[in-house]
Amino acid sequence: MSDVDIATFATEGNRDLHILYGSQSGNSEGLAEKWQKEGKKYGLNPTVHDMDGFDINSMSGMSRVMIVCSTWGEGEMPDNAEELYEAAVGVGKILTNTHFSICALGDTGYDLFCESGKDWDKTMENMGGTRIHDRVDCDVDFEDPAEQWMNGAMSKLACVDGDGKFQADLVDSMASYASGAVIESETETIVEESAGTSAYQAMETASLFFHKPNKWLKRVKEAVDDDELPTTGIEKAKDMFKELRKITLKSLPQGKDYIALVDNEKCIGCTQCVYYCNFASIDMISWDLKARTSQFESKKALILDDTCVGCTLCAFACPVEAITMESKV
Repeated sequence: MSDVDIATFATEGNRDLHILYGSQSGNSEGLAEKWQKEGKKYGLNPTVHDMDGFDINSMSGMSRVMIVCSTWGEGEMPDNAEELYEAAVGVGKILTNTHFSICALGDTGYDLFCESGKDWDKTMENMGGTRIHDRVDCDVDFEDPAEQWMNGAMSKLACVDGDGKFQADLVDSMASYASGAVIESETETIVEESAGTSAYQAMETASLFFHKPNKWLKRVKEAVDDDELPTTGIEKAKDMFKELRKITLKSLPQGKDYIALVDNEKCIGCTQCVYYCNFASIDMISWDLKARTSQFESKKALILDDTCVGCTLCAFACPVEAITMESKV
């Protein structure tokens, strides 16, 4: 198919792409949503699926599948992926024309690094799927390797034709086609006063919650004057995190007589405290503080006092000093 016009190939026939995410803290979900927009540059029609509630049998009718999944605890699936993975293990060879690739998120500080992603990679192959691009195993600094993987995987998946056949000779042309495509960004700026601080209101919410703190702070500095930016302890938090992430919940005295408290007036819903909490002690709830949600955008942090160990990591990680440590007694 070397004489095929790549623009025609990229816009005709079945161009569906299915992106599944298994996420515990929001990183996988954020990447999936970002890749959904990137897929349009390749002439694809991407759909993002939360693994929670996804019908594994429906995958048999999909020719292009990307999976991004984090590993939770000691090699465990994130909560929203457990049931689907159990179903996938026992479903048998239902994939006859499905091309897939896996992006695994993990932490080399744990023995079973990226285990969930590795499990999905093996299981998709056992189900009969065809690995079109090698899996990538990402450490905590996942942005760059995940983007490189996405570029490679997306270029190949976009070369699966309407009949489900991979046209390998079109990959280079497809990559060039995508790099020259102009896609309108779909961003939204928060303008309501109740939505947080002026710094948060000035930022594009579409790319907020899956950036690491140092990159997030850089974006804030572009939105406000330096003298308006609160002093932070991000670097100290990063150093503490490297040590504390290896410590289990049982090894620390519960509470240490202190507990973290969130000032809802200051909290901007950036989720950095969630990322740095080593004990899953922080949840995100809606601005009206009534309903918990898996969508971190425009939400407030909530400390779960039954698991908070008083380690102070969240207080150091908060970029707007919305978290303080208070005595329990």
